[in-house]
Amino acid sequence: MTVSLEDARRIIAAGERYAIHLGQPVNLAVVDHAGILVAHVRMDNARLGTVDISVDRACAARASALPSRLVNHTGGELGGGEPGDDGWFRPSSAAGSGLTGAVPLWRNGLIVGAVGVSGGPTPHDEAIARAAAAAY
Repeated sequence: MTVSLEDARRIIAAGERYAIHLGQPVNLAVVDHAGILVAHVRMDNARLGTVDISVDRACAARASALPSRLVNHTGGELGGGEPGDDGWFRPSSAAGSGLTGAVPLWRNGLIVGAVGVSGGPTPHDEAIARAAAAAY
């Protein structure tokens, strides 16, 4: 089971609609169950430097099977960082800035892909990713 091109187009269209509502042009990427790009859209006036970030975010969400803002830098799902810290990336940190704005896609309890968004402030990217994923 995986995300089809038709699914990806519907997911991206929903994300675009919400991005337009927010007035925030972004890049949207959808990857399949293997983390392979199915579709990508760069909205008019979206920042060029965020194209790859949207794909990376989708891949991170797929690999972790969690919303990527929850992925820690040890690669695990829960905590476990260096001694003295909790292991979680923070959206405000430089290291964590690449791991926000993505949501895994599930069907019948299985991860089938993910959507990643980049180009706006973190709260916008995350909201657009959630809106896009809701169309799946």
